[in-house]
Amino acid sequence: MMERLESFDSSDLMEFITAPQVKLVGTGGAGNNILNRLFSRRVKGVETIALNTDANHLNQCKAHVRKVLGAKVTKGRGAGGDPYIGKRCAEDDEEDIRSKLSDGDIIFVIAGMGGGTGTGSAPVIAKYAKETDAVVVGVAILPFREEGLSRRKVALEGLAELKKNCDCVIELDNEKLNELTDGDYPIQKAFSVMSDLVSGIVQSLSEVVTEPSMINVDFADLKKIIEAGGTAKVLYGESDGSDPGSVLDSVLGNPLLGNNYKGAEAVLLHIAAGSEFAMSDCHEVLSALKYDLAEDANLIWGLRTDDSMSTKVKVVMLVSAIPDSEHDLSTDVDKELNSLGSSLPMIN
Repeated sequence: MMERLESFDSSDLMEFITAPQVKLVGTGGAGNNILNRLFSRRVKGVETIALNTDANHLNQCKAHVRKVLGAKVTKGRGAGGDPYIGKRCAEDDEEDIRSKLSDGDIIFVIAGMGGGTGTGSAPVIAKYAKETDAVVVGVAILPFREEGLSRRKVALEGLAELKKNCDCVIELDNEKLNELTDGDYPIQKAFSVMSDLVSGIVQSLSEVVTEPSMINVDFADLKKIIEAGGTAKVLYGESDGSDPGSVLDSVLGNPLLGNNYKGAEAVLLHIAAGSEFAMSDCHEVLSALKYDLAEDANLIWGLRTDDSMSTKVKVVMLVSAIPDSEHDLSTDVDKELNSLGSSLPMIN
């Protein structure tokens, strides 16, 4: 007969029960805007850090930490669309930035590409983050082609630099909004769609490791998938109904992300749903999303239920080690950059 457990000394255990430190760094105008959207979503268990050379824009940003980049260089008046200035400002504040990143386990570096601050500073910030041994995830938003050839070239080279210092880069292209909307779609609403998507992805990936799950995914799992190498991408979708078909349509039918991950060898898939989410629905979602994976793919999946979600279902899927694809955004970007030619020797 098992003895009754009278007491339990948890002091040794508690030493290791600490949630991973997740830091969300938004640099430049677009990065700051995404942090604002994340603030409105009330993301738990993360620290938000807003950086900008434009003090006025920064003042409108809601974040735990706000810092004017390169105040001695720009006097808080912005980088004037020059990535070299953005890069120089991040280097000028190296010590302070490193200090703010020093205890991060997962660091997201979020920026729009094509302007001065985000394009120039994001690769530098990612480099500092990587040197802390954190897992570094870049989130880069590319401009519309209509914004001009020069801005597009600047954006593509900035993205190439960002990739050098990140374990994984989530690439989103405003140009894809044209596939989602017609010409009469209000521009503010179109940009809001992109901001909602980016903030939803970042929130879901953060909560994978900061929120307890019924079927748990831990920091080591996320790190393993991110560091699997090769091309990586994120799929994300949510539905207000419990019908698995609707959330699958949202995940696989989003033109802003694409759905080509055929042959991928490493996948982290996480489902968040209300407590009434049925086992059969869960199996349907899993079966559909793993269909195009490599036969021997390393699939890690988790499930979190939350009464407050009611019938809502959210799915985030981080896929890495994808074979080269003609339809992959990374490949398309590399091809476009080669066709446009180099324009930014100053940020190399």
